Amino acid sequence: MKDTATVRIFLAKGSPTSVRTAEISNWTGKAVAGPRSQIEDVLSREEAKKPGVYFLTGINPETGRDRVYIGEAEVIRNRIKGHLERDFWKSVVFFVSKDENLTKAHIKYLEGRLIEAARAVGRFELENSQASGSPLPESDEADMDVFLSRMEQLLPILGQEFLKPIVKTEVTSGSEG
Repeated sequence: MKDTATVRIFLAKGSPTSVRTAEISNWTGKAVAGPRSQIEDVLSREEAKKPGVYFLTGINPETGRDRVYIGEAEVIRNRIKGHLERDFWKSVVFFVSKDENLTKAHIKYLEGRLIEAARAVGRFELENSQASGSPLPESDEADMDVFLSRMEQLLPILGQEFLKPIVKTEVTSGSEG
């Protein structure tokens, strides 16, 4: 059986381009997303008081390329407020745990894996200079890999495609043998 999922999206302001939350049934994680123009509404949510990982996405004004910053924080709200001086980002998505089981080591592990994945895909410029990461016990690493796979399912649904592999198409000549 594939990684099938039932996704529940809540439009907090009634609009799909406004503040929204996303959950997958039988998963302890939760995503919150929204545009920078509504950052106060995003950060006033209860979920923003928790530890988690976050993504700031936008366009690099110098290159015109899509850009992403991947971060982790013990209190999402406080850390994102520290990024308001970064001009490039236009949207934010963050992931937290509904069961309070994400520790500093867990979120550092997730951040490191996400930075590695984004760098490997190369679809967006990466604002991060280096990946942090954190070693975990084998069982915790397995749990966080499941958490990561669920995040990877939700990100495109929330309009974030920086982990989506670039499909290279082969150009063939018009002659048929």
